Amino acid sequence: MPRMKSKNALNQKKPVKLSLAEFHNQLDKMQTAKTCEKTSAENCKPFFWNGSGISNGTRGRGVCCEKLSIVAQKEECAIVQNGATTKARGLFQSTVKSVAQLKNHSEKSDNSKSANQTDATQGRSKKRVRSARRIPTPPRMVPKELEDLDRMTSADFRHDTAARLDVMRNRQKDQEHMYFFQNVIHHQRHLIKDRTILVLCCGTGTLALMAARMGAKRVYAVDYSKVTGYATLVVRQNGYEGVITVMNGRMKDLKLPTKVDGIICNWMGYCLLYESEILEVLAARDRWLKKGGFILPDLGALYLVASEEHKLKSDRCNHWRNVYGFNMNAIRRYALAEPCVTLTTGKKLLTMAHCVLRLDLKRARREDLFIDRNIRLSVSREGYLECFLLFFEVQFSSSLNFKLSCNPCLKSPFKSLWMQSVLFVEQPFVMRKKLHYTGNLKFKTLKPNNFNEMEICIEFYEGSEYDDDWVMCTLRVAKRWLMLEGFQTLSDVESCQDEQGETGGLYL
Repeated sequence: MPRMKSKNALNQKKPVKLSLAEFHNQLDKMQTAKTCEKTSAENCKPFFWNGSGISNGTRGRGVCCEKLSIVAQKEECAIVQNGATTKARGLFQSTVKSVAQLKNHSEKSDNSKSANQTDATQGRSKKRVRSARRIPTPPRMVPKELEDLDRMTSADFRHDTAARLDVMRNRQKDQEHMYFFQNVIHHQRHLIKDRTILVLCCGTGTLALMAARMGAKRVYAVDYSKVTGYATLVVRQNGYEGVITVMNGRMKDLKLPTKVDGIICNWMGYCLLYESEILEVLAARDRWLKKGGFILPDLGALYLVASEEHKLKSDRCNHWRNVYGFNMNAIRRYALAEPCVTLTTGKKLLTMAHCVLRLDLKRARREDLFIDRNIRLSVSREGYLECFLLFFEVQFSSSLNFKLSCNPCLKSPFKSLWMQSVLFVEQPFVMRKKLHYTGNLKFKTLKPNNFNEMEICIEFYEGSEYDDDWVMCTLRVAKRWLMLEGFQTLSDVESCQDEQGETGGLYL
């Protein structure tokens, strides 16, 4: 019988995160050790199944049944299974005697209680029930690279969505940005060959493999998500483990062996900035990019345009005014309080696009990532303004022939991961060519260095001529939109309602 480790020895070990199967196997070993401490090894052996110890039964996974003791109440009572005396009767006698001696004192001190128990058990069958042996959960045979992923729970995946297989597939399959990176990397392979490249937010390692295939001397694939387990497995299966080194962590915490000649990163987010990885790029640029190195892509621009998306607004917002005869305007207020990310056709645009942000990541600072500027929209087609649209474009300065654009007017055979961000207004109004429209737009984070919680504020004025002071202009929109990770609170929704109300901005 294998030697059992004491409880103190187990406690001194460093805590290890176990999978569900490993946890139950470890629990069985501890229960077996605890049982054997009470009796000698030889006396316990007849009770064991195949010498492995008494195991509890289970129902489902992770629910242990109460342990049933297998001890005869009388010395002369033999254990019977299926109506036949077991062959281990002689082996049980020594153990039964020791147990009877231990109980002798308690039986003498309470004779009346023992008599009652004897009377109660006279009519019962003398058959003894043995607890069923728990079928051990078979070990999960997973690759070494995926052991950390195998231990993740559903709660872990809620905070690490990049490690989910469906998210990995949706971010790559038939996506326009993947073909953009593939074309630029192939066209600019002279910048990559025999160079050291850093791939940020590498995901499954596709961009790192593209760089290695173009002849990169060394590639560092970095991601703070557990998806790096898949990336390591993919790199090994494609035979690039000698070129690509996969690392897990934030750039501020990692230390690379050497500086790099270029950085490749799919850093864009919704409205260019929301949920973007631009801070990771700036941190890597300041610490590890050589002088004269490149960032792909390094140029970005964000545009604002007014649109007449009446059908879209009816489906997303005005639908709640009357639902089977019930007024659900309270839900409509929530729908108006946050941007809607969807694909529009561009046929309903009312104005020309106005650029509200331009970035060059080679020289950009953190202060440049917050927008607070005046806007001016030129009407190209008269109609009711139902919403504003935000979309972005990015390019690589060394290859301006290739552009990744979310412009709704451009048709593409591929999917767009970011599409357009739609900002619905409370009350539509007519935009006319003979009038001028100006205002102010703010786009900033709610917390410092956290692009997962942002707000957009727009004040929009109408006047007979352009007036930067808006003294002679009419206020049409004064609204706030929140982009949050979770649900909005009641106070958040109240703060996002238009100051003009539902009818204050009506103009015919």
